[in-house]
Amino acid sequence: MMDIRNREFYEKVIIELDIKSGDKIYEIGYGPGMGIHLIANLRKDCSLSGIDYSELMVAEATKRNKKFINDGIVNLKYGDLLTADIDNERYDKIFCLNVIYFWSDLSKVFDKIYSMLNDGGMYCIFMTHKKEFETQKFTKDFCKYSIEQVESELKKAGFKSVEYRLEKGYYIKSIK
Repeated sequence: MMDIRNREFYEKVIIELDIKSGDKIYEIGYGPGMGIHLIANLRKDCSLSGIDYSELMVAEATKRNKKFINDGIVNLKYGDLLTADIDNERYDKIFCLNVIYFWSDLSKVFDKIYSMLNDGGMYCIFMTHKKEFETQKFTKDFCKYSIEQVESELKKAGFKSVEYRLEKGYYIKSIK
């Protein structure tokens, strides 16, 4: 179900990322690994890494991306972004879909993401509009942010350019 619902969002974020040969890309909360799989199928000349907090999702994403993992294109980790040892790795592109609701402190998360990006690097987010959550029971405990809150926190973290558009949710692009 998550695959069907998120595929359209992934496809649009991937276009937004404007992936180039040699890009180092990182996904936060990769879920069943669809986004990483789509990118790896399109661009075998990039390296993809990611982290997810669910052991079940790590297992599913590993299964889905086994060929790319074996080929050394994809590296998936289990854990929490804020406590993960990123080994001073820097990335050209970082992205996430529908994970912002699990973060209680945007400031800490955006500071960490900013520190992971190369100069000129891009961070893309897709987040469902908070009004959409009002109709869904399973989202009652989610942190629901307005686009203005997200934009403000990204700018406080140091992103020099923050753009967004509303299309079945918010597509947000930030440049370091």
